[in-house]
Amino acid sequence: MILLMCNITLGRQPLYELGQWVQSIDPSCFGLSVENLRIFNDDRFARALDKLYLADRASLMTEVVVKMIEEVDLELSRIHNDSTTVKAYGKIPGKTITGLELARGNSKDHRPDLKQLVFSLSISSDGAVPVHYKTYSGDRTDDTMHIETWTTVSKITRKHDFIYVADCKVCTSNQLGYIVGKGGRVITTVPNTWKEAMTFKEGLRLEKKGGKRIWRRKIPGGWGEVEYYSLFCGDYSTEKAGYRMYWYHSSEKRKNDALSREQKLQKVESNLLNLLPKLNKKKLKMREEIEKRIEEILKKYKVKKFLKISLTEVRQSYRVQIGRGRPGPKTKYKKCVEMVYSLVWERNKEALKREKNVDGIFPLLTTDDSLSAKEVLRAYKYQPRLEKRFTQFKSVHEAAPLLFKKIERVEGIMFLFFLSLMIQAIIEREVRLKMKEWGIKTLPIYPESRDAYHPTTSKILDAFDGISSYQVRMGQMTKEFRDSLTQTQEQILNLLGISSDYYWGQSVVEGEKSEKI
Repeated sequence: MILLMCNITLGRQPLYELGQWVQSIDPSCFGLSVENLRIFNDDRFARALDKLYLADRASLMTEVVVKMIEEVDLELSRIHNDSTTVKAYGKIPGKTITGLELARGNSKDHRPDLKQLVFSLSISSDGAVPVHYKTYSGDRTDDTMHIETWTTVSKITRKHDFIYVADCKVCTSNQLGYIVGKGGRVITTVPNTWKEAMTFKEGLRLEKKGGKRIWRRKIPGGWGEVEYYSLFCGDYSTEKAGYRMYWYHSSEKRKNDALSREQKLQKVESNLLNLLPKLNKKKLKMREEIEKRIEEILKKYKVKKFLKISLTEVRQSYRVQIGRGRPGPKTKYKKCVEMVYSLVWERNKEALKREKNVDGIFPLLTTDDSLSAKEVLRAYKYQPRLEKRFTQFKSVHEAAPLLFKKIERVEGIMFLFFLSLMIQAIIEREVRLKMKEWGIKTLPIYPESRDAYHPTTSKILDAFDGISSYQVRMGQMTKEFRDSLTQTQEQILNLLGISSDYYWGQSVVEGEKSEKI
């Protein structure tokens, strides 16, 4: 199981390649000999997943996380939660004893045609270290998970007053009431469907409101670009429970909202242009059919109020010969009338002008009145760090797509994915904390020795790829040779508190060459 977890952490290979991977590592790292390595194959790893499935993983997770929190002195005043979907190719039938099964649902991979699982993850605001996970069936919705998640996290952290940050799916009376009733605190966004949100936006469309700038920050990865946040004046709260709401304006979101709307309008106009030559033909001869097609286009892109669309009709009459044959002096005709439809549209300038007033705004809700507007905003803006963990989960660890044949093994390996995410987060956190403490701004670990200001674990581990030790046996004497570590590699070991002797460990088995991990 340790080997399987290490493989996921370092860069996952499929089960059928694990035997070859095991042969490439130094067995002494795991207290093994070369002969021991020969017993590891894909079938053995699969059986290990079967045993992990039968274990009490919930208790094991709690025990591991509690020990980790103590060892690294993890700060737990704020916990962030979100979920993602893990798509599956092929058929993985059955249901586990916990009720887990593949199902179609709201695919965040934009693959509604595939069955999936839902992977919920909670991280600390101290280094984005995972502290809890849970896997659900693919049709499970986010608004049914938060009570269970918060309850489990409170047991792990042994406290109730931490700030729980989640998306708008936690915004239900039942979930908020439960968490607050147990002494918890919540920060979340407010759904656009709430009356409070619709009322504020409608008022802002009619009349601009004043605000004050409260935060200025550099855009992550924005090459020095700056984003400004402003707070709208006034006291706002929810009608039901009276939770405090803050309304913000983001300079970057304003640009993105305007760009998104323009792109949607262009797509609608392009679809309408493509519709023009199809009018009055085949299935688009009747007004009802044409209006239905136009409505489908507008509904897809949700820009109906920004366009003025006119479907005009003109009566055209023509004569049709009665009977067969060539027309002659005695040929009779009948008069036919048909409707010919034409489509014209233009942008609703007044509606677009009003909509610009709400570009860049968003509301946040907090159940703790003692938190200032800036504290609430800064807490919520840590949420993208959780999205980074999901990217790591799917790209580095290659959790998706699922390629197993047994649902039990899927449930088992999800536990290992969680542990691997936690290990990588701890390494990342340790390096970054030490860099800050020692005044080191960058590490040259990107290709071509380019600098990394915020090094990730995958790049840190890649820096040691190919480092090997060798043993040469001459008669009854054995001499060991090692590759020289670069200055960057030695610097990374120092940041992690690993001595050179500890890194190299014991001597490798004679006659073998192995890569160090």
